[in-house]
Amino acid sequence: MNEKKLREYLTTLNRWGVNLHIFKGDASLYRSAKSGIAPLIEAVEKLGTAELSGSTVVDKVVGKAAALIISYFQAREVYTHLISRSATKVLDKNRIAFYFERLTDEIKSRNGLGICPFESAVKEIDEPKVGYEKLRKLLREKMSLD
Repeated sequence: MNEKKLREYLTTLNRWGVNLHIFKGDASLYRSAKSGIAPLIEAVEKLGTAELSGSTVVDKVVGKAAALIISYFQAREVYTHLISRSATKVLDKNRIAFYFERLTDEIKSRNGLGICPFESAVKEIDEPKVGYEKLRKLLREKMSLD
């Protein structure tokens, strides 16, 4: 594991006050202070999969939902503070390198009571495109309710 890069990238997230940074080479493609899967979906909608393909993703938390989105746009590698076991399986299957500080069985909901609803929604999904489309639809429904 490239622990030096992992620490450097996660420290940079904190210094910038963001939860997600996507870059390719020296070019910063996308940054967001939002949490959850929304910024990953926004990055895909704003930049498209071709632009994001081959990128490096630095995200504070990566569960299966995030891993499916990241696999959908075919990132090269992922650095994260916390990753779920199901996310590691998705990234492995899609040949995306990942580096993490902590491994967990599941990603909890924001209130800490049970599993994250987006994780539940993709529990039985293994295909990145199918996962992305389902998550995008759920996020839009959730945003229209808020």
